[in-house]
Amino acid sequence: MNSSLPREASLGGLDGASYIGRVIRVRYLPLLLFVSSGLRAAELKPETSAAFDRYVKLTEDGFAKSQGFENFLWLDHHSNEKSLVWLGQSVITPLKTLDHGAEIDVPGGDLQHWLGTVFLEGADIDHVRGLLMNLAGYKDFFKEQIIESKINKHEGDQYDFFWRFYKKQFSTLVLNVDETGKYTLIDPTHWTFAAHSTHIGEVEHPKNKKKLDQERTAEEAAGYLWRFNFYLRVQQSDNGVYVELEAISLAREAGGRISPSRYLNGFQSFPHDLTEYIIDTLQNIFPHRR
Repeated sequence: MNSSLPREASLGGLDGASYIGRVIRVRYLPLLLFVSSGLRAAELKPETSAAFDRYVKLTEDGFAKSQGFENFLWLDHHSNEKSLVWLGQSVITPLKTLDHGAEIDVPGGDLQHWLGTVFLEGADIDHVRGLLMNLAGYKDFFKEQIIESKINKHEGDQYDFFWRFYKKQFSTLVLNVDETGKYTLIDPTHWTFAAHSTHIGEVEHPKNKKKLDQERTAEEAAGYLWRFNFYLRVQQSDNGVYVELEAISLAREAGGRISPSRYLNGFQSFPHDLTEYIIDTLQNIFPHRR
């Protein structure tokens, strides 16, 4: 198992502490006596949504500036991490987009921004594209956390697709997520994919497989996940393929020291866990030979 080492990470307006290899997660047993009263509903307020949209715009503006051969990857600006990735380790790191050097306040919301990156030795970009752009196949490739996936519409480079997220810790949580995304082929050795959530619904009866389409109303929803954006950058090298995945999510802000909506399901770690899980799975599909 790879060790986890804290590092500084920055790219333009991005800052964060980097964790190399597999991140060791410590779970805390919730104080069930204090949270047994049930979940509290959470409403996404306009100011929270607007702050998230601003964060995403600034982040994507930064992506648009990094389309050249010398700075396409986050790894191109982090030589130590790139060397470790080339040797077979993965990088999972939290990122933070800044607005002229200042943090972006997201009132009433918990915004998370994660990056995972891996080098797939011996792979070719067409094979990797066939796997990662098979959005309907994620239920087979990444089935521990995405239990259903399908493409609703595909026209040219534009995709509308559905994923069903699954998380079980102290109780089961299932989310129905609709996404719209755009694939961009920059040249034969570089491509990107950017997807934004258009709907996220909390399943009312997550343990009943026949009722997974039944969702809580907006008034009843606990706010586990309000927004989920998903980005891929893929680059062919001489002897393999670099893959970078970024996830930007928005959820309700934890209230107080003990929040039922957090501790009962442990869903606060989901954006990180999904990023790490996809990266780890890619490593298993394309094992490193060094």
